[in-house]
This record gives sequence, structure tokens and C-alpha cells, in this order.
Amino acid sequence: MGLFFKADLALFAPRAISISGHEYCLKKAEAGELARLLLLEKEVYAGRLPWDGEVFAEELRRRDSLYLLLLEGDFLVGAIGCRFSLSKAHITFLAVMPKEQGQGIGSYLVKTVLDLSKSADLKAVTLEVRVENKKAQELYRQIGFEDNFVRKNYYDNDDRPDSDGLNMICHLRKKN
Repeated sequence: MGLFFKADLALFAPRAISISGHEYCLKKAEAGELARLLLLEKEVYAGRLPWDGEVFAEELRRRDSLYLLLLEGDFLVGAIGCRFSLSKAHITFLAVMPKEQGQGIGSYLVKTVLDLSKSADLKAVTLEVRVENKKAQELYRQIGFEDNFVRKNYYDNDDRPDSDGLNMICHLRKKN
């Protein structure tokens, strides 16, 4: 990934998009929108905050990260976070408001990261998902991800300390 791509991450321009007949604005998250990300996380995780404000603040400051917000008017309906390296990208965060799930928002956000990664000529995109979260795994498989490996006790920051994480990968180029 060249400097041009890192500059692109910093300059991600807001854009109007349509998903399932609804109009949204997709924009880069800024430090001042930390409260919105925390509220989204709280809604998605039934009041729990797996990531606190400091973790999100650090992610938003990183030069190799991009966090995108999907807004319907002023209402945050979804967000995705990703870190980029020389050969791959890793989705660090994906959340869609519970009442907005099932409308293609999560798929759109993941496909946006895949498109950005392809344009940077990266080899693959990875992510982790709870092994028990079959609904999310099915979504990722439909998009093109496949099982990679299991991380034992990956999710240890909440009330289910023994929850394993399934690492999934989407190859963007043919494997040699």
C-alpha cells in the first residue's frame, strides 16, 4: 500500500448512497463522533461496551485505520472500522442498529471495505466473529469470506470470557 492509499484514507469524501430504497450518507468518522460510536455499540451489544471510548479514540487517531459511519439524516444506523497493512486489511468493527439489521446495511459496509482494499491491490481482508454468531458468519460467507482459523478465548472483555473468535478471510486475488 503506497502513500497515495493512506492519503485516500484521510480524505474519504462523504457520499450519498441508497440501500433497499433508503437514502443514507456514508462518511469518515471523526474524533468528535465518538459518542455516536459508543451509542451504536451500546445498542448492538445490549447495553455492554466491548470497546470503551479510549479504544475508539485510539482507532480514530491511527493513520492505518478507516472508520466509516452510515447516517440516515442525523441518525447513525451502522459503522465499520478497518485497519490496512501492506498486503491485507482487517475489519476491526462492524455494527448495525438492531432495528435496521437485515436490510443490507452490513453487507454494504463490508463490500465498501472490500472495494477499497481491491483498489489498493491488497491480497485479502480478514475479520473475527464469535463462533456462536452463525447469522454474521452466514452474511460474511455470502459476501465471499471463508473460515480461516479459530482464536481460543478471543472475546475476553465481556460477560462470556470463554468465547472463541472465528477468523474469516476473503481473498481478493487468486491464490498462487
